Amino acid sequence: MRLSLAFQNNKNQGLMVEFARISLFALILAISVISSIVQEGFINWSILGPFYGILTVAFALHLIWFSFWSELLKRPVLFFLGFVFDSLFISLLIYYSGINQSLFLFLHLVNILLAGIACRGVGAVTLALFTSIFFSVAALFSPEMKALNFFFLLALNNIAFFSVAGLAGYLSEQLQSVGSELKKTGLSLRSAQELNEVLIENIPTGMVSFTEAGEVVKANSSAVEILGFSDFTKLNWFALFPEIQKSEGLFKGDVKYTDHRDSSSKILGMTVSKIYSPELQAHLSIALFDDLTKIRQLEFSARQNEKLAAVGGLAAGIAHEIRNPLAGISGSIEMLTQTVTNEDDRKLMKIVLREIDRLNNLITEFLDYARPETPPTDPVDLSSLFNEILDSMRLNKQVREDVEQVREYAEGLKILGRRDKLKQAFLNIIINSYQAMNDSQKPVLAVKALVTEKEVQVRIRDAGSGMSEATKKKMFEPFHTTKPKGTGLGLAVTHKILEGHGAQVFVESEVGVGTEFILTFPRAN
Repeated sequence: MRLSLAFQNNKNQGLMVEFARISLFALILAISVISSIVQEGFINWSILGPFYGILTVAFALHLIWFSFWSELLKRPVLFFLGFVFDSLFISLLIYYSGINQSLFLFLHLVNILLAGIACRGVGAVTLALFTSIFFSVAALFSPEMKALNFFFLLALNNIAFFSVAGLAGYLSEQLQSVGSELKKTGLSLRSAQELNEVLIENIPTGMVSFTEAGEVVKANSSAVEILGFSDFTKLNWFALFPEIQKSEGLFKGDVKYTDHRDSSSKILGMTVSKIYSPELQAHLSIALFDDLTKIRQLEFSARQNEKLAAVGGLAAGIAHEIRNPLAGISGSIEMLTQTVTNEDDRKLMKIVLREIDRLNNLITEFLDYARPETPPTDPVDLSSLFNEILDSMRLNKQVREDVEQVREYAEGLKILGRRDKLKQAFLNIIINSYQAMNDSQKPVLAVKALVTEKEVQVRIRDAGSGMSEATKKKMFEPFHTTKPKGTGLGLAVTHKILEGHGAQVFVESEVGVGTEFILTFPRAN
């Protein structure tokens, strides 16, 4: 006979079985003592003495087994012998209490059931065999009369023993099978949960879950890196992104975000969806977002370059064709001025000559815009260049004198370029910023320059009137201007110069708030 314990790798189950056995005998002993005390009349100790003796021995042995239960689990045969001894003790109790009216017959069934749980079907059937032998011997030596119904009850009890043994074995196998499946399922769920945690923590997309009130429940490492917050528990998601609250939990699109670490503006591509959380018994919103600032800047630059390339090609041809007739017209007017004696005619001719000179200058600017830029090779220190430009703006009488200048430069602001061209480009931007703040209550111009491993980023921000989306889309196009006397070539030429220096140009603007130019140059090695 080979026995194996169903819970050999689970000490808690073995402890529970052993505890049930010792509790059973303790309960019988307690009930018997209480019954003897309550029962009136003379107590026959010649009958009750052996009865209590058997209970005491069984209880004491179980206390000893309980002390060494962990060692017994390692030896299935010794553990099974405990059930055999229990069967023997129960049979003796039945013998002394009377076969026909014994209250302890059910203990055999409980003992077999526990053996089936502990030792599976083989242990249950084997114990049923021992129980049948012990019970039959106790019944045969019983002083009670051996009537026909007595043998019928004896046979019925033996059938019950083996029936319970078979049932206990079947239940044990089923419990073992269910336990194994549950264990595998638990391991699979734990593995899936760990994989899910690893994936969430390592995906480059930021992920934040939050309640309907905006309280952040969880955020992954990418969200921490993108948004710059190490602790999200004190944050309200709707305070960071009010447009999400207006969308009633479902959102897809770009949102603007100001990084609290360096006050830089970011464009986040965000998708928000809702799920139901059984743990919280409430709906949760999950926001997935990426930093699309660079992508949007590249898209903006690509659109501008595409438009400006087409306009530039057209500009070169038109400028040459117009300049030749203008030269002829200008010479003819000069000759006419020498022959005309009427003063009014002279004034009109001077106006014509002045407008011809203006057209000539415009064509010259146009040709400068259309001329290909040669690759820059000279190192330029942007900090000294900006200081020079900003200092000159303080002395410029044509702009406001009360504009507050904020200068924040990092070290190592060197790029490859042409200083005079860069000065022209930056000066155009800064003059436009000054002019946009003519009606501002608190005019502030902030020039910040940051350095990374491969790039130099320049941010020029004003607190001016700002631009609409339509104006922002056309701001670098030639001849597009919002000024009464503007030619519309200033920013177009500026963009061409910056493009020739390998810069990426991006503009953020909001009407009534201000405009920020973000220029990214390759760093000089």
